Amino acid sequence: IVSITKGENFMNKKGEENRSVRNTRRKLREALIAKMKEKPISEITAKELAETVDISRGTFYLHYDDVFDLLKKTEENFFDEFDRVLNSEEAKLDRAFEHLTAIFAFIGENADLCRVMLGANGDISFVLRIQKHIDDKCSSMWKQCATPKDNTLVDREREELYNAFIIYGCMGIVRKWIEGGLKDPPEKISALAASIITSTLP
Repeated sequence: IVSITKGENFMNKKGEENRSVRNTRRKLREALIAKMKEKPISEITAKELAETVDISRGTFYLHYDDVFDLLKKTEENFFDEFDRVLNSEEAKLDRAFEHLTAIFAFIGENADLCRVMLGANGDISFVLRIQKHIDDKCSSMWKQCATPKDNTLVDREREELYNAFIIYGCMGIVRKWIEGGLKDPPEKISALAASIITSTLP
């Protein structure tokens, strides 16, 4: 009997995942998200996910330790891509509107995952992590925008309150946008967010 180690034969000669592996993992991620719309992750089994995507339970375990490992890696993949967006050219201080648009576009592309995570069966740590990523990457841009009209320095406490207002406000917009079925394009939503932010500048 040949023992197969997790990850073995998953890579091609270039060190990239085989197409079939990518497809299997994508289908498992999609199946997990679909199931989480119906029930909490603690009630989802590897067996039912495997049956949903028409693979054996053994094949599932070649890719993931368990359902929680699948969720963890799904989240890691999301945040890897989110960091790419936050570090893109659109993230420059003189391109604030493009930055917001890129963020909302990314959220829209991952609406199913975000909808589940923001819902009753979601993970609060996922939401907090989104907020922290936005805070880490965007606070310097907002602080630069928030120069007082009298040209005096903004004190630290006021700065943090303003930043928190923007972050939680944007998260509220994201929730409503997703709950409403993404009827408006990212450009329109980012323009709304930008107008709210600029109207509250100290």
